[in-house]
Amino acid sequence: MTNETSAAHGAERVPAALRYVSFNQLRSFHAVACAGSITRAAQMLHVSQPTVTIQLRQLESSYGVELVHRNRSGMQLTDVGRELFAISERIFALEKEAVDLLQNASGLLTGHLRVGGVGPYFVMQLLAEFSKRYPAIQLSLTLGNSEEALTDLIEYRNDVAVIGRPAGQATGNTRVAVVPFSRQSVVFCVSREHHWAGRRGVRLSELSGEALIMREPGSISRLALEEALAAANVDANVVLEVNREGVWEAAAAGLGVGVTTDAEFRPDDRLTMLQVLDAEVQTEAIVVSLRERQEAPLVRAFMAIATEMADAATAVPSRPRVVGRETAD
Repeated sequence: MTNETSAAHGAERVPAALRYVSFNQLRSFHAVACAGSITRAAQMLHVSQPTVTIQLRQLESSYGVELVHRNRSGMQLTDVGRELFAISERIFALEKEAVDLLQNASGLLTGHLRVGGVGPYFVMQLLAEFSKRYPAIQLSLTLGNSEEALTDLIEYRNDVAVIGRPAGQATGNTRVAVVPFSRQSVVFCVSREHHWAGRRGVRLSELSGEALIMREPGSISRLALEEALAAANVDANVVLEVNREGVWEAAAAGLGVGVTTDAEFRPDDRLTMLQVLDAEVQTEAIVVSLRERQEAPLVRAFMAIATEMADAATAVPSRPRVVGRETAD
């Protein structure tokens, strides 16, 4: 082999140079995009405001782009900024995963697990069990409806989530791993003065023309009922859209028939709970994580506990399913 051939052969083994972007500058941009202002971004990063401003300007100047619009109300991402933010969310989720791996290499789990949920009473027992086993892990919980919680998971703002779906249906997203957790029934609540007060339940056909108080779009209990009403050829007369607690208060005030689940309903002297008599309208609570992050130590530990608790609840049907009387909301 000639020297020229050897040199050429050796050159083929040299990896391509990595393209460089300042990680500190990218971190400052990501913090601004998350926080919406320079001040809050600086607080997140524990640096001064001028430091964040300088790094953001340097990043924009290096590539000749504008990433944010600065106005009196804060920072608004440009089109390029929104595209970069979608990428930086993945980058910093992977950075967090790398830190978790290194911190937990000894087998003692530490770090911060971000959890999404559809209601405090749906996820607290799972969080309590996780915290008991891994007391060194910091937990944060973001509550919303199922659509919001799933979006936060997919966009890397949360690590795991407890969400809902109509019973028996798939999530419709192949990126998530699912642990079925529990089932619950859609029910109604009415004030003590309502003409249905004192009844055990109602048929779907009786809802025709009745004023309904429903959760906002994205709620799984709402979706499950709407599908059941459509199958029964009953038009939903929604007079008010409101959050979970607002459903009960609106029903108690006499605004109409509140839509909730048996898992969510709490005894209230002002309200009567009514079952659906002629159909099984159910939601299913599920615990989800991104498939690509299943082996992240904290995610793996959380999903394992969820599986264990769900299996235990299924194995003892006579005892209350403390694991999840979650409504899929």
